[in-house]
Amino acid sequence: MMENKIGELLIHAKLISQKQFDQALEMQQVTPTQPIGQILCQMGFLKATDLEYVLDHNNKRRKLGEILISQNLINEERLTNALRISTDEKIPLGRALIRQHLLEEEHLARAIATQYDLKFVKLAGVQFDPVLSGFINATYAQRLRIVPIRCRDNTLVIAMAYPLQREELAQLESWCNMPIDAVISKESDIVIAQRKVFKLSGDLAHEELEFELSEDQIRDNVKSKYVTDFISADVDFLVKRVITTGIMRGASDIHLESTEQGMTIRYRLDGLLQTIEMGANEALISAHARQMVSKIKIMCDMDIAERRRPQDSSFKMKVSKDGKLRSVDFRVSTIPTQFGENVVIRILDKRSGGITLEELGYFPEDIAALYSALDKPTGIFLVTGPTGSGKSSTLYAALSHINTPGVKTLTVEDPIEYTIEGITQTEVNETIGNTFAKLLRAFLRQDPDNIMVGEIRDLETATISMRAALTGHTVLSTLHTNDATSAVTRMVDMGVEPTLISTTLRCVLAQRLVRLICNGCKAPYSPSAALRSEFGIPTDCGMTFVQGKGCPSCNYTGFSGRRPIVELWIPTREELLMVNRRPDNLSLRNAVFSVPGRLTMIENGFRRVQTGETTLEELLRVIPYEQIEDGRGKIAQRIADLHGKGA
Repeated sequence: MMENKIGELLIHAKLISQKQFDQALEMQQVTPTQPIGQILCQMGFLKATDLEYVLDHNNKRRKLGEILISQNLINEERLTNALRISTDEKIPLGRALIRQHLLEEEHLARAIATQYDLKFVKLAGVQFDPVLSGFINATYAQRLRIVPIRCRDNTLVIAMAYPLQREELAQLESWCNMPIDAVISKESDIVIAQRKVFKLSGDLAHEELEFELSEDQIRDNVKSKYVTDFISADVDFLVKRVITTGIMRGASDIHLESTEQGMTIRYRLDGLLQTIEMGANEALISAHARQMVSKIKIMCDMDIAERRRPQDSSFKMKVSKDGKLRSVDFRVSTIPTQFGENVVIRILDKRSGGITLEELGYFPEDIAALYSALDKPTGIFLVTGPTGSGKSSTLYAALSHINTPGVKTLTVEDPIEYTIEGITQTEVNETIGNTFAKLLRAFLRQDPDNIMVGEIRDLETATISMRAALTGHTVLSTLHTNDATSAVTRMVDMGVEPTLISTTLRCVLAQRLVRLICNGCKAPYSPSAALRSEFGIPTDCGMTFVQGKGCPSCNYTGFSGRRPIVELWIPTREELLMVNRRPDNLSLRNAVFSVPGRLTMIENGFRRVQTGETTLEELLRVIPYEQIEDGRGKIAQRIADLHGKGA
């Protein structure tokens, strides 16, 4: 056994006696998971520095990766990948594992304690004596990630994130003029303890933010005074750090989630919630969770004393980077939970300038068909899909195409997300009665050529939009439906007359957004047999599949960016006559997508798999499952046709 060999080495070096080793073995029977070296040190038979020297000199110390595998915290594959990242980025193995969300910080600290035969100590809730700050210089402690936590029996106990070298410990003992007992703690706990021991405050304000943020509204003097008294400079910095990280990474939402341990920050990137490493700020965020929520509530004029009811509001900030200034809107929602309040901040980064369908990444044939439909005068153009499927961006791209100098275009939106030159844009404000329907009525008296309605939510808005299309206007809008043909049944359910729909409907585009495989870590892989069968793909199809392995540029997700997958329905005369007969969605869908050349969403998405842009797993995540079931035969036929052409 390794323990016996270490014992023999210690006895041979005359650092302990056989009797002391036997006593330590008896003690280990009580705590079998505790290393024998650590027990010898705790019993006072051996100095930690002597144990460290023997272990290192005789190469008896276990590797961190081996310990983590033996504790079933990671597997060989994850260890190999983390070691590669650790080497490439010159960071410790533990930090690489935490960055990949494969390991909890406490598990890492306990494994390091096992590796170095040191005790693991939790610092949460520990009271620190003010005299501790006199033993070690604060800057030195921050650099080495250490903090004094106790002075007892003329021995100084120091918590470390990573063990110090023997020479560094000897130097510390010389400075403190007393023996040092080293223990291991979580790095985040050490950062918080340093602030308490050394009375650090306000230092965060000197850090550099990626962007310069300033509030885009003036608050009254009473509230300003109250804010100054209640919110510290550190909390103000942390809130700005959280927001700037979201803007820099292109997040659509920021989720501040209260937990028993403090607060977790997650960002919605490419449609999925992800955790972004924020270094030492993570511990500070948890320590200041309640104050951060209050700061955000103050920024959007919420009632900070009300913590039992949900609240909704908004605020604006000016973002300055490299001398360029722009305004960003933030929509804020709070809800009470068992551990505090959860906050979701939606980022509405108003980018100026037009967007095109080409920039959004549609297939060329889809773009040509859409432009052809948009170039026809009058009628209603609908984009459908769930929240976050890119409907608004598609409408803006369509507006950019039809917005020529000789026409007048009006929009009613909730909220305005992009500013387009030459278009008059209006925002819904239900508190003063400015609803979609009311503003739409007013628009018709403004003699517009094109109208964009952010969303058709009710019968009144739908009817006015249809009648506007009937009277010579081009109307663009969105609906929340699962597929293209459901737009008809949805409007009929609202109460719109089928004859009005068939007279005005020009085009329906149903879409989803799929994540693109990261180009930095793209590699071939073989999907499982179960996944292939979900799509009806034979094992001998001859296709090459790719996936992302995970790298720093994609936050180790394997994906970076998104592209739309669509099903486009430009109704024929026969199909519009069918709408008049109030068909159910299944019958209408069977008729519409039996036309040769018309692709369903699953077929359109499978093209992106064939071109190596996304994965089968991603299609399974975003496409309604009933479409995948219906599309198996078509995909199998598509593969067979390609096989036949190749042959």
